[in-house]
Amino acid sequence: MRKIVVVILLSCIGWCQAQQNIKVIEQKLNELAKEQPGLDENIISEVTGLNLYSLLTSIAIEHKLNVDADPKLTELVESNYYNVPVKDAFSFLIQKHNLEVEFINKFIVFKKKAAVVVVTKKKTPKLIDLSYRAENEFLSVNLKNDSLPQVAEAITKKTGKNIIVSPKLKDAKVTGYFQNRPFEDILNMIGQSNGLRVTKNENGSYFIEKNETPKKGNAAVNNGRGNRKKTKGKLGEKGFYEVAISDQGFLNINAFDATVSDVLMEAAEKLKLNYYLYSIPSDITTTLVANQITFDDLLSTVFRGKDYTYAKDDKGFYFIGKRNEEGLRATELIQLENRTIETVLTSIPAELKKGLEVKEFPELNGLVVSGSRPKIKELRNYIYQIDKVVPMVQLEVIIVQYNKSHDVQTGMKAGLDSKARTTSGLLFPTGDVNLNAQSVNGLIDMFNGLVGGFNLGKVTEQFYINLKYLENNSIVKIESRPKIATLSGHDATLTIGEQSYYFQQTTNIVPFGNSNQTTQSGTWTATNADLSVNIKPFVSKDEQITLKLTVTKNSFLGSAGENAPPGIATQSFDSTIRVKNNEMVLLGGLDELNKENSGTGVPLLSRIPLLKWFFSGRSKKKSKSQLHIFIKPTVTY
Repeated sequence: MRKIVVVILLSCIGWCQAQQNIKVIEQKLNELAKEQPGLDENIISEVTGLNLYSLLTSIAIEHKLNVDADPKLTELVESNYYNVPVKDAFSFLIQKHNLEVEFINKFIVFKKKAAVVVVTKKKTPKLIDLSYRAENEFLSVNLKNDSLPQVAEAITKKTGKNIIVSPKLKDAKVTGYFQNRPFEDILNMIGQSNGLRVTKNENGSYFIEKNETPKKGNAAVNNGRGNRKKTKGKLGEKGFYEVAISDQGFLNINAFDATVSDVLMEAAEKLKLNYYLYSIPSDITTTLVANQITFDDLLSTVFRGKDYTYAKDDKGFYFIGKRNEEGLRATELIQLENRTIETVLTSIPAELKKGLEVKEFPELNGLVVSGSRPKIKELRNYIYQIDKVVPMVQLEVIIVQYNKSHDVQTGMKAGLDSKARTTSGLLFPTGDVNLNAQSVNGLIDMFNGLVGGFNLGKVTEQFYINLKYLENNSIVKIESRPKIATLSGHDATLTIGEQSYYFQQTTNIVPFGNSNQTTQSGTWTATNADLSVNIKPFVSKDEQITLKLTVTKNSFLGSAGENAPPGIATQSFDSTIRVKNNEMVLLGGLDELNKENSGTGVPLLSRIPLLKWFFSGRSKKKSKSQLHIFIKPTVTY
């Protein structure tokens, strides 16, 4: 209403301005007529098929007027002039053809009036009020007479789910306020509150169309309330059913333990639908109360969990029968987009595969499914739900091994040997010296007579002395930084180690005549000592990573014999931890500390200070081993 008033007001203002302009022009023509009498002369003329430019020019020539006409005045003129002054004819033509007139000295200039360009402000599109939580796919909308295509576009951009609007609804408006419900529930609520139908196709896209079912059927009795219905039996008795068609063409059904075939045929007859029964579902009954439903809704409801199903062709023809009958069976290839097919078949619940034949098709990364359409649809929906991108976890593992040892050996040994020995050994930086009898006697000669004439006797030729003073220090640090990647829920194993061989000999005794023949054979057998790390990651929806860890460290010990296999010391631990994405965790505990202090010597003398260095041999050993493992998981998609 406000827009209409504004338009009328603008029209009135324009008309008033035009009236004021023509009065000014007529006043100037009257003034100019005093100098150019031709303006007061009368015209007697009949004009047909002459353009405006030619008409103005011919009038000016005939009445000797100074007129300049724009050649762009090409409009055709058809009019009769009888005893009309020239100035009145000019005024008539100016008003009729909306001409612009200028008076320059004694010239009258006629031009085509420039078109008025109306600049309209570009309307800023209204922002659609909605919010979406991707974690649980919950949607909230607040719609107030909003454009349906704009609402569909906003929801698609926000959720990433494709929504297609019927071309017939390009000007449709929707209204509704729905808070924090699943995505599909919100779409259905918008549709129900605005007279729309929302359907989902096989590709996961949603199609919105007008929910209009034509009114059908005139055979039913009018009950005076706008509904046509037919009943069978009495209310509350078995076999009772009542089928009515609403004014909008929907079904209203009330049934108690009624035969499904009777209800379906009655509903199809009232809606004037075409159908074909492969087999009549007379062996199943239903009890339901439903209002404002379609025939498809009725079929889906009464056949749910039964051996019957239906199909519908492009022309709206319904086929009803058992699920395994020809025409109702279907074969479909369900392909996965985001994961491999290798473990999908085993993860499908047995109830979903019941009544279906399912085969893997690795070449196309999909499943070939044969069976009834409703069962296939149910399986397809399950496959699409689990067809998500499986996160890949890159594991950066830092392994640090630290070994430190300290070894001290001191002492003196003396003995007799039938074989002649030579003086030999190391003096620096470690000491391990063997002295024979001659060297020992030389030392005795050096000390004889130094202490109050006290002399020592000579030793025999078989005598020898071993002097030892050794100290070893060792620090070894080994660091490795391997990187491995695996999918969520799959194992990743890292092994670092060494391999040793031992000879395994076999002796075979073969009877030969009165004697036994012995044969020997052997093989070299490998044995490993490894550091093994096994990691199995599980990625949650908020990118929390649960790691199942198994760490095993084996190390070689000394062999019990020359050809015996080496002993192996094993350390291991299992753990389950949770870390955030890109968070580093430290694992330790595989530490080893060895201390050894041993000695041999002469009783009593080996305990006396100073003298014990000459009458005993001592050995001290200390070693420390540490293993640290740093793990940093990174989730990628």
